[in-house]
Amino acid sequence: MPNLKDKIILVSKRKIDNDGNETSDTYFGKVKVFSDNTIIVTKPDGDDESLPNGDELYDPAEQGFYELEDGSTYENPDFIAEFVVYETNEAYEKFQNRNP
Repeated sequence: MPNLKDKIILVSKRKIDNDGNETSDTYFGKVKVFSDNTIIVTKPDGDDESLPNGDELYDPAEQGFYELEDGSTYENPDFIAEFVVYETNEAYEKFQNRNP
C-alpha cells in the first residue's frame, strides 16, 4: 500500500435515497490517516470523513487544474475516487441497476 498521508483526493459521492432521489457531494479531501481498509480525509469544512480503502477505488489523477461546481479548485490532486452511496439497503435493492 502506498503512503497516502497528506495526499489530496478528489472525492465524488452520488447519494441515492429510498425514493430514488439523487444528490451529490464532491470535494477535495486531504488524507489524515489510513489503514488497510479505511482512509480518513479532512473535508474543506474541517470535518473528517471515513472512506473505504482499496486499490480499485482510487485512480491516479491526471495533472491539471480541477474546478468543482461549488467553485473550489485544486491543482494536481493525487487521486480521484467516485462512490455511489445508498441511504439504506432498501434503496440499494431498488436502485442498484442505475449504476454502470
